[in-house]
Amino acid sequence: MTTWDPLQYARFAGPRLRPGLELVDRLRALEGFRPERGVDLGCGTGELTDALASVFPGLAIDGLDSSPEMLERAAARFPRLGWVQGDIAQWRPGAPLDLVFSNAALHWVDDHARLMPRLAGTLAPGGVLAVQMPTNFEAPSHRLLIELAALAPYRDRLALRADPVARPETYYDLL
Repeated sequence: MTTWDPLQYARFAGPRLRPGLELVDRLRALEGFRPERGVDLGCGTGELTDALASVFPGLAIDGLDSSPEMLERAAARFPRLGWVQGDIAQWRPGAPLDLVFSNAALHWVDDHARLMPRLAGTLAPGGVLAVQMPTNFEAPSHRLLIELAALAPYRDRLALRADPVARPETYYDLL
């Protein structure tokens, strides 16, 4: 399992949160949408979970993440919200939800052809599945990182892994 460092994660909060905050704004703009029960899948340190709770004051929302370090930080910063450690691929709600939200997490989960219908099936009538998933493997920044990672001395400090969403590209994790 990958260990996440909440302080390192926070260093890039601005660019990382921007698409998620835009998704929150799109939910706010849905006429008549007032969710009561929801989940933030892959909540990290909880900023977007908190934003959802602020936008929808009647929303009882849990943040789910696989990292105990990230959840510890989330609970310390936003103690009024619920925090659950778990794997998105194995997650099942106890009852239908009005909102299933995920920002920049589902691309780490395999088999989207089964995942998305399963997540949609957890919704109550009128519920919303709101997902933001990056698909920037062809972006110049990513292409350059892949090229640089193949060069010495970088390749000795990087581990090449298969892309989790079955694309022909690769991604690298720092060891």
